[in-house]
Amino acid sequence: MTFARRVLLVAMLAMAPAGALAQPSPPPDQPEPRPAPTVTARGKVIDASGRPVIGATVTIEGTEIRALSDRTGSFTIDAPMGASLIIEAGGFDLAVWSVTGETLDDVVLLPAGAALETIEMSGEAPAKTPGAATLDRTELQRVPGTGGDIVKALTVMPGVVNLQIPLGYSGVVIRGASPQDSKVLIDDFEVPVLFHNIGFRAVVPADAIASLEFIPGGYDVAYGRASSGIVSLTTRGGSEDRSTQTEVSMIDGGLLAQGPLGKRTRYMLGLRRSTIDFILPSIIPESVDLSLTTVPSYWDEQLRIDHQLSGRWRLSLSSIGSDDTFELYTTKDDEAATKRFYNRTRFLRLTAAAKYYNGPWSANLALSGLLQQFVFEAGVFQYIDVRQPTVTPRAEVTRTYARLAGLTDAVWRFGGEASIGRNSVNLALPLEVREGEPPPPFDLEEVTEVYKGTIWVPDFTAWTALTASLDPRIRFTGGLRAEYFARPEELALQPRGELSIKVAQPWTVRLSAGAFRRPPEYQSENLYKNLKSERSMQTILGLQYEPREGVRVQSSVYYIDRTRLITHTMDNSLGNDGRGTTSGAEFLGTYRGGPWFAWLSYSYSHSTREDAPGQPERLFSFDQPHSVNAALSWKRGRWQLGGRWQLYSGLPYTPVMGSVFESDRNLYIPVYDEVNSARAPIHHQLDLRVDYTRGVGPVALTGFIDVQNVYMNESVVTYFYSYDYSEQIAFKSLPIIPSLGLRGVW
Repeated sequence: MTFARRVLLVAMLAMAPAGALAQPSPPPDQPEPRPAPTVTARGKVIDASGRPVIGATVTIEGTEIRALSDRTGSFTIDAPMGASLIIEAGGFDLAVWSVTGETLDDVVLLPAGAALETIEMSGEAPAKTPGAATLDRTELQRVPGTGGDIVKALTVMPGVVNLQIPLGYSGVVIRGASPQDSKVLIDDFEVPVLFHNIGFRAVVPADAIASLEFIPGGYDVAYGRASSGIVSLTTRGGSEDRSTQTEVSMIDGGLLAQGPLGKRTRYMLGLRRSTIDFILPSIIPESVDLSLTTVPSYWDEQLRIDHQLSGRWRLSLSSIGSDDTFELYTTKDDEAATKRFYNRTRFLRLTAAAKYYNGPWSANLALSGLLQQFVFEAGVFQYIDVRQPTVTPRAEVTRTYARLAGLTDAVWRFGGEASIGRNSVNLALPLEVREGEPPPPFDLEEVTEVYKGTIWVPDFTAWTALTASLDPRIRFTGGLRAEYFARPEELALQPRGELSIKVAQPWTVRLSAGAFRRPPEYQSENLYKNLKSERSMQTILGLQYEPREGVRVQSSVYYIDRTRLITHTMDNSLGNDGRGTTSGAEFLGTYRGGPWFAWLSYSYSHSTREDAPGQPERLFSFDQPHSVNAALSWKRGRWQLGGRWQLYSGLPYTPVMGSVFESDRNLYIPVYDEVNSARAPIHHQLDLRVDYTRGVGPVALTGFIDVQNVYMNESVVTYFYSYDYSEQIAFKSLPIIPSLGLRGVW
């Protein structure tokens, strides 16, 4: 069979109905081999002295199925009989273990370089798309400048726009797009916010997360509702050993408890509460005309219960919640009520999931419910109160084939999801400022948009994909995602595919292309039933080089064509008149070996758009041409030391040329220059982190100091203006941000 015919066959099979693939007819002279049974294998990872190795990654060779060893070195993984397991951990040589039954012999890892024979094999799972990266909890906690926050470590990823102080942004800006163009998933389900109001911390603590997967584009058909990238967090189950952990710092404090509930059940419970609201009022000078009635404060909770029902079923029940409150008065005078700002964001997501394994068949079934509320009040007249309960059932079934119609190692998947939300909206606000639009004059009495009512937002999705090897060096994925956005009555078909070629050991070339959609659901978009989804067509070419275990270098170039962007029309309503393009290149090099962990990333990006046909081309508001991150961490014994240096371009802004006084409203109206025609200066800084661990009786205490911007480089983030726009005021980055903390585990 020729290469062209094989590619055509893969594309046809990816879109075939379920019955056509469920029972393939093997050639009469070559019957399909019977797949090996799947067992729940349990083992333990230890070092040469018999001590448990914590956080070792156990991966089924040739797949992305993985598990982590707990505090006792134990792990559990569902794998076919005879499968090879790849076991890797920092400071140790790679180990390969065979699945011979449900109970495995102890896996002994030798110190790096101590093995008598070197086997050239990559234990690190391949990135899902060109430019993607996956890091586990221990690696992300080693990145200095994040305060130990696993999600803030996203800023080291190539393609993530660094906002310095992400005030008010709940999403992640990826490859020059806007925050709402990306999605944040926790265990495959969306969460409405990622950071707390003022960007200090993520809503999920590091110790509740197993891994973070960053997919800047070209993602699988199982993901959708985003025109940019995906950030996917996977929470971890509780340990088989009962333990309790507490941590307190200048920002927040938390408690995490985990352990067994019987032979087949484990739990993990986490609670966190901000402490900055106790500290901040005492450090604000009395000369500042500012009253913090409610200093930024928040609560977070996580609960996960895992139960092994049988050898084929694994059940889990989890919840993630956050409550974030902020209130201030911009003056201490008697008219404080007219200059009050209040915001409360809270959500709770409950998820019940079941995973099934039976030979070549596996399935992921889940039902999730989300309760969320967003409240904002400014002055006396402006407010918004949105309450949205959402129910989301999701299912995906996978079938593997050793051989299928001339293809090898084939994996066929099909799945579906429904997201049914009910928005209760009550608002009175000025006209929403869209991407790139300069802000209007500050007027707390202006109310342009008023709405009170209920909006149903049901979306339905189905997808299918086939991955197979065309020959030992070439692997192809073809798939189709179909989404029906019921409110605008729009059916969105999104074909996607990828070709991976091992040109020569250890080089791999990958080409990814596909269509992506973001439904109209951001801010006032829900008020317009005629709006269609925003579109993007993404093409990514990647090159990966892995000379040996623990070393990976990957680079990619990409081009994104964005159409039907939602913008304001001439009558100030919303329409799909905008379009834009993004092109760029990214580089990522990582090293994991012995006590060292190193990271080097660089990204270049250029994003432009037109807000309507005939309008001049301008920069996206989050266009960041250059970004560099270099991090180095060393860990041995009780000490862990690390440093990170970062440099990135400033963001565009629209300068003011003057103003006109409007007597009827008693305020000045700004006269703006061309949109985003100026740019803030380049910012660079050095971050350092030191951890020291020592046992005190049954408690392991870890003290840490994480200092951001060590040499106090204050650079301009953006500019504000005086009331009459005669004076430009620079809003600068924080000069130095020290974070002290203490963690105890017993």
